[in-house]
Formats: sequence, C-alpha cells, structure tokens
Amino acid sequence: MKEPVIHEKRNEAQRVTFSENHAIIELADGRMLGVPLDFFPLLKAATDDERLNYQLHGLTIYWEDIDDGMDLTALISGLYIEPSEEYLQSLKEVIAARYATTT
Repeated sequence: MKEPVIHEKRNEAQRVTFSENHAIIELADGRMLGVPLDFFPLLKAATDDERLNYQLHGLTIYWEDIDDGMDLTALISGLYIEPSEEYLQSLKEVIAARYATTT
C-alpha cells in the first residue's frame, strides 16, 4: 500500500480574493480554501491594494508590501506554531505604526 503524500501541484495557489473577513485561495485542483484574516493580522490591516499585490510561489503566497506570507501546506494540514505574546505585541506595534503613517 502506498503512503499518502502531499501533491504539491494540486495544492498550488492559483488566485487569491478577499471577502470582508477571509482570504479565499483557489488551488490548482479547483478547491477553494477560506482562511480567516484574523490568522494574519498584517494582512487583515493591509489596504485593498496591498492585499491584491501578492506573489504566488507554488505552496506559498507572499505579500511584499507588508512582508507577510502564507504557507499552504501548513494551512491545509492545520499545522502551525502558536505565536508568542512578544510576537503578537510586535505585530500590534507594526500595525499601529502603519496606520499612523497613512492618516
């Protein structure tokens, strides 16, 4: 019996769109993956133009304007590392600084 494997080509991102609270990722095999923006505070705080300025790199999506990305293997499998309080605080500071320069 064959061992299960992750089919990289089937899981590659083809396009990203956004609803009010989610990033919707269209995968190569036609599946749609909805991810709460709360999982990605920098992306949630990004402008519409920044959200639409992404790069697809196989199993990752990267937003250069906000220096943040998504790993599709982690999202599909549910594997992730719980962020530390220090990291969450630093994100709050980065987001607050971004808002301060745009207003």
